[in-house]
Amino acid sequence: MTELLLRGGAVHTFDDDRTVAEAVLFRDGHVATVGDTETVEAAATDPRIVDLDGRVVLPGFNDAHTHLLSVGIDRLETDLAGADDRAEALSMLRENATATEPGEWVLGYNFDETTWPDDDGHLTRTDLDAVSEEHPVAAMRVDGHAAAVNGPAVDRVDLDGVERDVKRDDSGEPTGVLVEDAAGRVKQATYPRGEKARRALAAATERAHELGVTSVQNMSGLTAPQEFGSPIHAAFFGAWRDDELGLRVTFYVHSGKAESLSDLEIASGFGDDWLRIGGLKTFSDGSLGARTGKISGTYVDDPDNDGTMVTTESELSELFRTAARADQQIATHALGDVAIDTVLDCYEAVLDDYRVPDPRLRIEHVELATDAAIDRMAELGIVASMQPNFLQWAGKDGIYETVIGSEARGGNNRFRSVRDAGVPLAFGSDTMPIGPLHGIHHAVNAPHDTQRLSVDEAIAAYTRDAAYAEFTEAEKGTLEPGKLADAVVLGADPFAEPESIADIDVDLTVVDGEIVHEDPG
Repeated sequence: MTELLLRGGAVHTFDDDRTVAEAVLFRDGHVATVGDTETVEAAATDPRIVDLDGRVVLPGFNDAHTHLLSVGIDRLETDLAGADDRAEALSMLRENATATEPGEWVLGYNFDETTWPDDDGHLTRTDLDAVSEEHPVAAMRVDGHAAAVNGPAVDRVDLDGVERDVKRDDSGEPTGVLVEDAAGRVKQATYPRGEKARRALAAATERAHELGVTSVQNMSGLTAPQEFGSPIHAAFFGAWRDDELGLRVTFYVHSGKAESLSDLEIASGFGDDWLRIGGLKTFSDGSLGARTGKISGTYVDDPDNDGTMVTTESELSELFRTAARADQQIATHALGDVAIDTVLDCYEAVLDDYRVPDPRLRIEHVELATDAAIDRMAELGIVASMQPNFLQWAGKDGIYETVIGSEARGGNNRFRSVRDAGVPLAFGSDTMPIGPLHGIHHAVNAPHDTQRLSVDEAIAAYTRDAAYAEFTEAEKGTLEPGKLADAVVLGADPFAEPESIADIDVDLTVVDGEIVHEDPG
């Protein structure tokens, strides 16, 4: 029997009554007792004891939309998120190239040209040819829907059939800018497999623990990393098999595997407390940064463009019918208002095909939902899986205003509107960047009433409501007796200091009743 006793603090259980206790006892991977310190101490046998000294304890954070291996890949390759301009990004890639064998890929991730000086713009083939012509070089934009590659990379990647997503100059030559399916081909060609995928998973798990994340809902990307099987699931399953999976993972399978899942009648929830199948992940449109989100108007800086349906309505309908056949939950990427409406039409058409009373279908992102769409989501019981960290681009001259115009102010990421309509709301990061406190801060301190949540509401969306989104609310998401022993101890009180939540340290992370991260400070 193993026990861990946290005492002398403010234990926010996030039960229905929002009980705040002084202590909590974990025993053999579950919450044993919660209450005043004296009572909880009396229930313990031989615990490891942590004195909280008044610190706040919350249920472990559950990232409801993430790409976990990407977090680890960023650590193994070049993370361009911190580059202040084009020159710095290219310098970082050159440093990578000097440490990489000629002919091997040089990879960068998370560049965001919208944060650079106006004349810098998107990375191009010319830029990356200057990095190296001995290596194929690829840099993925932060949203994952666009990439920049050099000449050797253009030659290396099979772009047959996706020519529409290859940007060209006036003479017809590739600029090195690839979007959607073409960018997906780069991901497919460069995705880590085997032992490298396991190393990426280990690095990602360590980072998640540092941020208080104890559960993740891992979403497949637009392009499957390989035709048969999945190196992502192989990494998860290998770690699970070897008892090395340090996070609880719900895996949403690529739409290309829809028939395989349904033929095996694998419904949502197949698995255990550590690794489960969540259901099917699909895409409807692209992203605003790539100007491929499907919107009702046109893009301010590209007036002939109203976005792209990367999966047609008829294709979505067929995928949804296949998923319904096996009672699988569906998580569909849709951010533009047209895409959201299309997904709702397709969802409504298959709801009667489910044998379960509550399939809990999901829309991922929901960035530009109209009032009518939000009301319709409430009526149909659709879960809104949203990313509060996206508000980092919602300010003046941010990506929303740049591509949609001033009417985007307050009209994007309307968490308050969604919640007030009665739509179940779960929070995730989409790894832009991973970090619940970063996202909670943005939601609590949002610039517009339509976006702003209370501290309680924002934390709930990253804990108990995220568990609801994946059908695990009976097992986790709150610190109630019998629930899984996953928790986070914060260095400051977010309820007392809402304006500085992003600056709060994660002092301890507990998974399965074991301390997996302890801030040395």
